[in-house]
Amino acid sequence: MKFDLRHLHQVSILAKHRNFGRAAKELNISQPALSRSIRILEEQLGVRLFDRHARDIRPTFFGKRVLTLGSHLLNEAAHLERDLELHKELGAGEITIGAGPFPAELFLGIALGRLCEKYPRLHIRVIVDHIPRLVGLLRSSEIDIMIVDTRGVEDTSEMTIVTLPKYLGHFFCRAEHPLAARSHVTLRDVLDFPLAVMWLPKEVLATLLPGTGIGMDEFSEMPGGLIECYNLKVMLETVIASKAIGLTLGPIYRQQIETGQIVLLPFDAPEFRSGYEVVTLERYSLSPVVEVFQTYLIEAANEVKGQPSQCSPVSMPELCDSAE
Repeated sequence: MKFDLRHLHQVSILAKHRNFGRAAKELNISQPALSRSIRILEEQLGVRLFDRHARDIRPTFFGKRVLTLGSHLLNEAAHLERDLELHKELGAGEITIGAGPFPAELFLGIALGRLCEKYPRLHIRVIVDHIPRLVGLLRSSEIDIMIVDTRGVEDTSEMTIVTLPKYLGHFFCRAEHPLAARSHVTLRDVLDFPLAVMWLPKEVLATLLPGTGIGMDEFSEMPGGLIECYNLKVMLETVIASKAIGLTLGPIYRQQIETGQIVLLPFDAPEFRSGYEVVTLERYSLSPVVEVFQTYLIEAANEVKGQPSQCSPVSMPELCDSAE
């Protein structure tokens, strides 16, 4: 029995479209050729992989097994192809990068710009998303490297991790907010208002709680309301247009603070800071291009860390980011 990657790819695409015509179009073959290939494969395996209906095609139990086990092989093959291209001709090929919204805003663009300057022919794909999805993409070899706060990753045993500089976290609000004029703000004060945040792991949120008398269960309820958003511009505009309180890091929103649109709240939580790291899969050796990009990431993160703080020099100098 001959069962190759071409068959697995055809089965995967047909399962995605559930239509021979659309699948054949993506595969760039004729519909009869795809139908014949799937039928021959089923005969070789001795099982039916798809149930054919007038308006729909669905994987059978055996089809689902092929898809489940075969997806790993397809991902590995794609990773191998990308890796060989990057090794064969340095600066050619494709690299896929994953990042959370904050590191993407802080320093990812700087590192990418330097990578483009060094390897202008490189095909770069960037995925900005929340931690759980990026971890899944890394483990399935759909991304080559990611920049995330690893406190949101349950199991890092298969990962190689390089630590980046830490950035102090701040709550912020619009200038007209009831808390804006306070000399000190507690977590209970903050929770009286809607909280506009990205998805954060409990390990990060827990750094806010010591000494507040608030438990994780109470905090998780978000009594004042919760706005989860993975777009920094949307989050900023929401805070400016409402009484919501946002959460930011380091030099983000510098311009809005300098112009007085928003202010950083005097909230004392010295352990409330980022834990971003560069993460790759341990089982793969890094290609030369990925190694260069990792170096650029570390350089950019340190450079941004060393820039003058976004904190207001008049009202809140004590909140400047001095985290090491």
